[in-house]
Amino acid sequence: MFSRLDPLVGLTAVLASRTLMAYAALGLLTVGLTLAFGRAWCGWLCPLGTMLDVVPARSRAGSRRLAGWLRHGKYVTFVVVVGAAAMGTLALMVLDPITIVMRPLQELAMPLVGSDAVGISVGGYLSRDAIGLVAYLSLVPLAIVLLLNAVARRFWCRSLCPLGGMLSLLSTAALVRRHVDQGACTKCGTCARECPTSAIMPKKGFASAPTECTTCQRCVDVCPESAISFGVVRDLKPVHGPDRREALVTLGATGASLAAVLVAPKAASASEILRPPSTDEARLAERCVRCGACYAACPTGALRPSTSLMSESGLWTPMLDERPPHCTWNCNLCAAVCPTDALHTPTAEEAEALGLDAVAWVDRQRCVAWARGKDCFKCSTVCPIAGALTSVKTRAATPFGIREAKAPVVVPDLCIACGLCSTVCPASPPAIHVTR
Repeated sequence: MFSRLDPLVGLTAVLASRTLMAYAALGLLTVGLTLAFGRAWCGWLCPLGTMLDVVPARSRAGSRRLAGWLRHGKYVTFVVVVGAAAMGTLALMVLDPITIVMRPLQELAMPLVGSDAVGISVGGYLSRDAIGLVAYLSLVPLAIVLLLNAVARRFWCRSLCPLGGMLSLLSTAALVRRHVDQGACTKCGTCARECPTSAIMPKKGFASAPTECTTCQRCVDVCPESAISFGVVRDLKPVHGPDRREALVTLGATGASLAAVLVAPKAASASEILRPPSTDEARLAERCVRCGACYAACPTGALRPSTSLMSESGLWTPMLDERPPHCTWNCNLCAAVCPTDALHTPTAEEAEALGLDAVAWVDRQRCVAWARGKDCFKCSTVCPIAGALTSVKTRAATPFGIREAKAPVVVPDLCIACGLCSTVCPASPPAIHVTR
């Protein structure tokens, strides 16, 4: 739900895919909240913002005021992320705050607490390499954001967050704003010291910049004279605007970042990566925001994040493990939870013959039927598609002479690459597996 309420997710997915999606409409609720109350999302709802309020900061008593060019960094990040989406890639959505906080929870925390949504036991999860380097890499962006609190309280929200940049621009038209009763205010400065985002400006009568204020109302609580309140304003004139130097630095950084995205060479497609049902590299590049919801929803734990930097869609996009546990060919839960429809939900007709752009392959040097002349029907008995696995008579040379047996043969036109055959294969590692 957080991903679907994130207007940056909806905006970038629409831009990258050139398709209007119903999911994106939920983000308008957050846009409406911002137009009414300013950056209330950042102060009250954002899970990453909540984490930043909880973890230790450089100063719990007050906030360090940041230079103007740092404060405008979030606008640079926002424009660059949206610009990349307009060019057809959502790779930079790894910087979205909801993605940053949700991905490690999906990949690490949920399996470890034995969530039913994961569909795999804790022991089974730990025995797989999904909890390997790629899963731990998902903690790196979150760790960096939390460590930035050592620079200044809520440094990420104030200087780098692309969603914060988007909501800051919208909050310039917010109807509900902070008001200071100048007659009652004693200029003690308590509110400015307690403001977590340094939105209060002592030199301007302790007024606050709507683009920075998260409406946390901490200033209301600490004001000894009760001179501060929040209410509807009639004058939407900006309280603070960037000076010439700040504007030039912001525009220059934005232009340079967009140019880097534009001229960056596109990586070659990684044909060896097996993707989830009814999707491909291009669709993932245009729609996947790397939130990790699909990993958690997979009932067999067959989905894991990609480690490839050479695919068109890139790091942390979903891929199917070519080894057991298998993909349950008719469940498609990953598509149901995807907030941007990067994983397609097939029609009833498509579900009858769901293909993964791959096929099962028998290693005849290791298969007990082909190599040892022993009858083995385990793979064909579990195949859900009639005729996808057939058998032929074969002769194998063994130490005990020539033996005849019935050996499995895959029919590529019928195989849906579900991986069930690989799951039951007695050879270790399996002599039949899914490949592209």
